[in-house]
Amino acid sequence: MSGLTALVDVAIDLGGPVDASFEPDHLQRLMYGMRDIGGNAYGFTAPPTDAQIIQAGAVLSRRKLLEQDRNAPMLVINGADDVHVIQADTLVFEGRPNTEVHLVPGTGHVAASKLPEIVPLMIDWVRVQL
Repeated sequence: MSGLTALVDVAIDLGGPVDASFEPDHLQRLMYGMRDIGGNAYGFTAPPTDAQIIQAGAVLSRRKLLEQDRNAPMLVINGADDVHVIQADTLVFEGRPNTEVHLVPGTGHVAASKLPEIVPLMIDWVRVQL
């Protein structure tokens, strides 16, 4: 949100859900405990129902911000094999002004298994931007 509203000088989105990942069909298929992790983050004290997780997730969609054509300089990275955040939520940033997008093959959520490659990329990108 801060990058899409240009509230910050630069922004890095590392595997963040922004739009399509909050669609009802995706939220109902969350795996590996992510549904309960999300439910906890949304403030539920018990496992959320489908209706509750869909309603809570809808609030987090950044679709309206994505419809604008302005943003802070942004670096957007995620693993191509992420089971939690669908590829569309990374690729939606392609073609935006001042935005660099990397969908990293051979890794999953937040490109965690490739962090030794990703962290230096992020540091170098911030240095150039600032």
